[in-house]
Amino acid sequence: MQQTCIVTDTAAQFPKHKSGWEEFVRILPIHFEINKTNSTSSDHPSPNKAYASPSEWIAQSSNQPDQIALRSFLSNLAHEFREVLFLLPTKTLFPSFTIVTQALQQMNLSTIFTVIDSRSLGYGLGWLIQACIDVLSQSDNLIAVRRFLHHKIPQIYTLVYLHDLTSLGHSQVLDPDQAFIGEFLGIRPLILLEHDQIMPYQKTRNFKHLVDSMFEYAHEFDQIEYLGLHFGTSISLSDRKSIQNRLQSILSQYPCDAQVMNPYLSQILGDQAVCMILIESDKKHEF
Repeated sequence: MQQTCIVTDTAAQFPKHKSGWEEFVRILPIHFEINKTNSTSSDHPSPNKAYASPSEWIAQSSNQPDQIALRSFLSNLAHEFREVLFLLPTKTLFPSFTIVTQALQQMNLSTIFTVIDSRSLGYGLGWLIQACIDVLSQSDNLIAVRRFLHHKIPQIYTLVYLHDLTSLGHSQVLDPDQAFIGEFLGIRPLILLEHDQIMPYQKTRNFKHLVDSMFEYAHEFDQIEYLGLHFGTSISLSDRKSIQNRLQSILSQYPCDAQVMNPYLSQILGDQAVCMILIESDKKHEF
């Protein structure tokens, strides 16, 4: 039996500068999608209905294929590993933390399961997983990993440009009526994910103003360990290059990863969203 495994979901996207981590990571078999139709429009939802919220996913009968697959997945992990760490995206936007926690409460498994809200997403979550594997390679126990996470999670900052608010309305992060009003008024907010809460940062008019705001935010930090950009799937290649090159030119001392959002991230944040992940450095800290 292997010792330890790290489990996440498809909200994680991984920096490319590290290798050798893949064998230690498993991905949750949860196919979570936003239900963009009005739940009251039909009394007979289709068999392939997308779920509108974690509570709706959990409320389905135990015969649902996703729930069966999840229980089987957890049972297999219990047979294969002594300890399993679930490092999951922020529960403010994503359902996995709630779903996994409740599933484990309903199962009697002997393996030690630890479920942690990373308070991040995308590159922030992926970077954190890769860093945890580095810690495991040195100590081979989850105590050191939990100590590292307790210190490092508060140093991961996520700034998100929302081109529209409808995606957050569909996923019930925002009240749908508020999201509709914001969309009608043409509000283009920059938000921060802090302490598992969505905090307003600024309003922005266009991509040029967006880069200025990102630089202004990054300038608040003395040392940056990692900088990453995610682009919604509908943002053109020329716009992606323009944003990345301009940000890189004014933050030239920090290499910047950039990647199109995977479909999961894009459906939550919107296909024209831009997300900056910033990780504050702390080279003096030892674990």
